[in-house]
Amino acid sequence: MAEPRSPGGEPLVHVVVPNRVDLAGGTLDIFPLYLLVPGAMTVNAAIRMESIVSVRPVGGPSRLVSDSFSRRSEAPDTHGFPTRGEFGLVAAALRRFPPRAGIELRFRNEAPVGSGIGASSSLLVAVMLAMNCLSGGRKTWREAAREAMEIEGAYLRNLTGTQDHIAALRGGIQGIRYHPGRTEAERIGPGSPAGRTLEAHGFLAGTGKSHFSAGLNWRMIRGAIDGNPEVLRRFRGIAAAARDAWEAVSGGEILRVGKAVDREWAIRRTLARGISTRSVDGLFSSPEFRGRVSGAKLCGAGGGGMVFGLLRDPGDREEVDRMLARRGFPPVPFRISAGPRVTVAGGTGVR
Repeated sequence: MAEPRSPGGEPLVHVVVPNRVDLAGGTLDIFPLYLLVPGAMTVNAAIRMESIVSVRPVGGPSRLVSDSFSRRSEAPDTHGFPTRGEFGLVAAALRRFPPRAGIELRFRNEAPVGSGIGASSSLLVAVMLAMNCLSGGRKTWREAAREAMEIEGAYLRNLTGTQDHIAALRGGIQGIRYHPGRTEAERIGPGSPAGRTLEAHGFLAGTGKSHFSAGLNWRMIRGAIDGNPEVLRRFRGIAAAARDAWEAVSGGEILRVGKAVDREWAIRRTLARGISTRSVDGLFSSPEFRGRVSGAKLCGAGGGGMVFGLLRDPGDREEVDRMLARRGFPPVPFRISAGPRVTVAGGTGVR
């Protein structure tokens, strides 16, 4: 594959990658939990709240520029950036590719920090796709997701999974099953009847509180690794809810999806202290919310981040948005993404 070049003879790449919302089965994508829970499955949807990476030629040293935080760093080449600190995850990804001098990677994420929708994983995937374009490399989604998961786990020094990376790489609605030695993923496109139904009923809202998923994940998983029968029973319940959610999403049975989301959250919030919050519990239990919403949960590991829910009637969206805003949960558009968009000098490719 020829290296993409700008009219001036230098590489130029622009990558846009979706974040994700997990409907059910989050945490089950983390090794070794899925080996301890029969029928482990995660259901998520890639959303059009995105991570963006642009690579352009510059004179002198290589640069990393975060538009989200108005920060920058310089190094002689792309292997010179420290792998700890604010650019550490990006720097760790860059070391998986040949060193390059004289390029600038500029990036931003539309999701707020600690949103629970896989923003750091999405940014990591965007960096890897951009560098793959420059180096002419090609990987399957399984290979790319596994590599991204291991880079992120090493950077965090904690347990990580692959659901975020799979959503970022494939887009649409994913039903991901985990088996020893392999991962299987089915995809529903956003333009399909099932995809349009989910988008019409789904909603997102912020909580105003960041979360740290790695710490919460470890508190949830530790009991399972230790063989605690009650913890394992609860994770089996989460897996069953995820399988039910996937079957319902696939069939466009949106009220059944809501019930599965609700059942999953009812179990998840009991796995560790700090998964839910007082304000979230108050919202979810309020009659005005329950009357219009068939199911809701906090995204990711919980503890803050963003609320995902399903409207019983799409016609109630404006009323629910007003209710959420009034209670301190600012609404965010819920739109399903078809997947990453990669633009290279001389042409455009998708996935």
